[in-house]
Amino acid sequence: MTNPFTSKTFVSIWSKHFNNSKNGIQFNSINNVLFYKKKFLPLYINIGKNLTKGVDYTVNYEAKDYKKKVFLIYDIPDFFNVATIDESKTALRCKPLFQYQGFLLNFESFPTAEDYIKSRVSSKNLRGFRSRTRRLEDCFDISYKFYTKEIDLEAFDLLFDQFHGLLSKRFADKQVNYHHLRADKWAFHKEFVYAMLQENKASLFVIYNGKTPIGITLNIHSETIAFVAITVFDPDYYKFNIGKLTIVKIIEWCYENNMTIADFSKGDFDFKHEWCNVVYDFNYHLLYDSKSLISKILAWKITLFFKFKLYLRNHHVNALYRKLLFKLNTKNDDNYNTNFVAEDVDDFKLDATFDEIDLNDDKVDYIKNFVYSFLFANPEPLKAIKVYKKKTSKTFMIVGSQKSQRITFN
Repeated sequence: MTNPFTSKTFVSIWSKHFNNSKNGIQFNSINNVLFYKKKFLPLYINIGKNLTKGVDYTVNYEAKDYKKKVFLIYDIPDFFNVATIDESKTALRCKPLFQYQGFLLNFESFPTAEDYIKSRVSSKNLRGFRSRTRRLEDCFDISYKFYTKEIDLEAFDLLFDQFHGLLSKRFADKQVNYHHLRADKWAFHKEFVYAMLQENKASLFVIYNGKTPIGITLNIHSETIAFVAITVFDPDYYKFNIGKLTIVKIIEWCYENNMTIADFSKGDFDFKHEWCNVVYDFNYHLLYDSKSLISKILAWKITLFFKFKLYLRNHHVNALYRKLLFKLNTKNDDNYNTNFVAEDVDDFKLDATFDEIDLNDDKVDYIKNFVYSFLFANPEPLKAIKVYKKKTSKTFMIVGSQKSQRITFN
């Protein structure tokens, strides 16, 4: 496998954003991975750190340039089958540090996309999924697009800004901080993804409502593996199961493009258990010179550090921390107002106390969720719906051709 996360393109762009454009350090004893050095310590960390979706390496037993050093390699999936070090041939030792479970879809035993889908989803649930998809397409102007190298820079810039907006909205809805949205990381992703698209080693799958993206998924490719790197959908459409629709489209694309694996990587979510047929371990590999006291002590301290991080993660401290970061960096606004009353109205009569509102107005963006949920329950094209706001209060009327609903915020 040609690993996109150890490619020259990845190394160059990551180094530009996080290592002052310094060249990666190469060691004869560890192949396929470049490193950068931590200040004041004989510690070398793989280029890419934890922004890859998996790296692999081999050991050269003849080389001795590992002496008196420690090497930390992040994110090694066990399905990469990195060989165990033969300790009779070298003083270099490896301590795997389990950090996460990963999830993937392996298609090798399934001749068609439909075969795989049916193996994971019951007939009843599949009928329900298809019904929701038809409802989505009936209510909105839905289209689907996979972008690869044909996208030009101007269109890419717009789409990636929309990607950022959707992710910001999604994690605001969950009220948690999302580290990939940090300015330095997002700048890296933007440059790296465009470069990968030009090399035909990435794709962006987009679900559109009209000209507006409501779901975007970033995939990075090797020859036979699609690494599903970042995926998001607009939470306003949650009742329509856009997440499941995205997975089905990715499965179909993988079959059309001869991919044998779709790797959804780390992160334990219900949808991964539903759709993925392989669960694997994500380990960090800590390599050190077993004949150097300094290397052994440093490796021991690093081991304790990551065991402590895993302990905190297992006790959900990281989730609390992300929620705290969100609260510290977010002002209260209507998007997070959960105090409301929704009532069906049988005999609404429009009068001068109401103004019609434009759903494209960002000031009332928070009402879309209610409108789309109303549409899900009462399917008809969005263009047939009218939304009004009472002039003297935060009361909204959602009016369809047959039914109406009143939403009152406290």
